[in-house]
Order: sequence, then C-alpha cells, then structure tokens
Amino acid sequence: MLSTREKNIYFISQVSGNTYYTVAFNGVLTLFLLKIGVKEGLLGFLSVIPFIVGIGSFLLVPWVGRNYTRIMRPVSYVLIILAFLLLPLFLISERIGYRASILYYATFVFLFWTGTQISSLAWFPVVHLWVPEDERGRFFGTLRFTSTIVGFGFLRLSSYMLGIDPTYMDFFNVMLVVSIFALIWPVALSKVPMPSPEFEEQEKVNFFSVFRDIFSDRERNIYFWFYFLWNLAAYTVAPFIVPFYKMVLNLPASFCIFVNSISVLGMGGLAFIWGKVNDFRGSRFVLFFSFILASIYYLLMAHIHLFPAEGIKRALIFTSLVGGIAGGGQLMGDTTRRLMIAPEKNRVGFFSYLSVFGGQLPALIVPPITGPFIEAHKNFHIGSYGIYQIFFLSLAVLYLMILGLILKMKPIKEKPVGEIFRDVITENLMKLRDLIASPP
Repeated sequence: MLSTREKNIYFISQVSGNTYYTVAFNGVLTLFLLKIGVKEGLLGFLSVIPFIVGIGSFLLVPWVGRNYTRIMRPVSYVLIILAFLLLPLFLISERIGYRASILYYATFVFLFWTGTQISSLAWFPVVHLWVPEDERGRFFGTLRFTSTIVGFGFLRLSSYMLGIDPTYMDFFNVMLVVSIFALIWPVALSKVPMPSPEFEEQEKVNFFSVFRDIFSDRERNIYFWFYFLWNLAAYTVAPFIVPFYKMVLNLPASFCIFVNSISVLGMGGLAFIWGKVNDFRGSRFVLFFSFILASIYYLLMAHIHLFPAEGIKRALIFTSLVGGIAGGGQLMGDTTRRLMIAPEKNRVGFFSYLSVFGGQLPALIVPPITGPFIEAHKNFHIGSYGIYQIFFLSLAVLYLMILGLILKMKPIKEKPVGEIFRDVITENLMKLRDLIASPP
C-alpha cells in the first residue's frame, strides 16, 4: 500500500493527465482539424489513431508486469514528452500545407497515445491492489470530481482563448498552456513506486488463458459483450459531435468548447453521488440508470435542430449536461464492475485484453465507416431529420437495447434492479405516510 504522501502525488498525476485529455480531445483538436479543412470522411480515419495504438498495445502486455518500472514507464514518459515537443504544429500548419499538417497531426497523436497507452496498461492492475473494494466508489468519485473541476476550468479558459473564429496561434496557445500543466503527470507519477511483488509478476501473460478467463466465466462474458456494444455505439458519432455543432448547427468555436465543458462538468459534478450510489447499490444499478440517461441524451440531440434559433444554445447546454451526467455514471459503474469481476491471476492480461478487444477494437471499426457515410449523405433528409439526427435516434434505441445485457449481470453486493425499485418506492411511500400522519 502507498503512504498518504504517495497517494496524494498519484492523485495529482491522474488529475493532470485527465485534464490534458479533457481539453485536447474534447473539441480543441477536432476544431483544429476543421480549421485546416478536414471533412467527416478523413476525420473518421484520423479519430482511430488512438485505437490503432491500443490494438497494437496487446503485444506489450507480457512485458507489463515484469518490466514496467524498469523499462516501460520511462519509455512512456519519453514518448509523451516528444509529443509535447511537436506543439509548433499549430503554428506552422498554415505554411506547410494540408497534407503535411495531417501527417504532423497524426505523428503528434500517435506519440502521445502510445505513451499514455503504455502507462494505462498498468493502471487497472495497480488500482486493483491499491484501492480496497469497498472504497472504490468514493475513490473514483473523488478523482473524477477533482479532474472535472480542473478540466472544466481549463476548457472555459480554452473557450475564451479560441474565441469565435480561432487562428493557428490561438490553437498553439491553448495546447501550450494545457501541455505545461500536463507535464505534472509524468513527473509526479515517477515519484510513485509500483507495488511489488504482486504487480511485477514473474510469469508471462498467457494469451489463451486470458481469453478463457473472459469467455468461460458467465459474468465476464456478459460484461465483455456489454462493453463491446457500448463502445461500438459510443464511437459511432463521438468523433463527429463537434462537426455537428460547427457545421450543422453553425455554432462558433468558443461555444463548441463551452458546450463540451458543460458535459465535462456534468460528468464529474455528480461523481460523488454516483460514487455513493455505487458503493451502496452497486455497479449494476448505476449502469442501468446511466444508460437510460444516455438514451435520453441522444433523443434530445436528435431534436435540437427543432428549437428556434435563439433557443438552440440553451437546449444544447441542458442536453450536454444530461449527457455528461450519464457519462459519469457509465464510467463509475463500468470501472468498479470491471475491478470486481477481475480474476486473481492474469489481471494485467485481463484488463489489457478487455480494453483492447472490448473497447479499442469497436472504436477502431466504426468511425472510418461512419465518417465517409455522413459526408456522402449530408443532403439526405427524412422530413426535418438529417443524417446526424438519424444516427442519434438509432443510438437512443441501441442504448436501451444494451439495458438487456445489464439486467443479465449478476448483482455483486447489490440488490436486483427490480427489488431496488420496490424498496425506493416503498421507502418514499412510507415517508409520505408519516408526513401526512404527523405533519411538521
């Protein structure tokens, strides 16, 4: 176990890393690509670079336990720092041309994500050892709440710095500010020792053994397909949300970032509540209700365009808040569920292969299909509903279908959803009865 000082350092490092991801990959880089002339088709392919890295990372899994502290962690830091050194991209893009800018951008993202992926391979196994099972809801709630507040602040600053029609210098300034803050991440993490000997396993990860652990166990099998379908649905339109704001709703760049900051605020603002609910009712309960909220979010997104021009911004703020709250619950329930069902052996392999094949693979498949399809059918309409709105409606239905897999999950230290409903209703009815019988 870590000392209090080491826990605080680790906590700070995670907040720093999460902030960089929140700002850079929550609209800023997408707006930059739109600035240099990238359309949805190419955007779909560029958005999968992180997931190509993720798919390739499973080759590194056998090295994680045995070599992480000695080799892999320093390599991850070097790659992340090299990515930061490529920031002048945002200054020279106007001079070097479209194709060179695309190549430069792809190199930047590849280096950054390779470094972070190497680092994240060890994250779940380490947290599994560091954080007691009954404290994980509170731990992740605190982490996400803090990350949200800091990330929201940087997103609001980014919105102000970018303005309505940002220049290349504006993009550079935003990325420079957030990168300087993010350097805390590798520096702080280097001060935190890795657990030993549990983490630094001496045995190699057996590929087939890991998959047998996943698919031979009922709960892990259900969870895998839930996780796979969730990511398949989420990444259908995730890379194209900002283009929808910018190109369909004709919103200024600053408001696009502001809306994303509202989503981030919703995601982390209720992190404590989601964490307490998770500790009290369990991950299954949290996942069930967060997926209902996610379905409502996509229903609202499908109808945003029907609002009068002066009301679109207000409606979008509310919708983004709902989406953020849903996302916070999904992440909370998913993280704690994954930790609960992890096998005692091959934990590194389990978390890594689950992430790669359940998360990275569907995210790799969908955007290169969705992007060109959206670009080719921009003029397609069914009444007042265009291609984006049709996708949103489809996702609302798909998220409701995923609820079936959540209900199949075995309650782990929690009551079935139906029983919880009955308890909540009964409890409130009793309170109402007491209030009527003995008014204040």
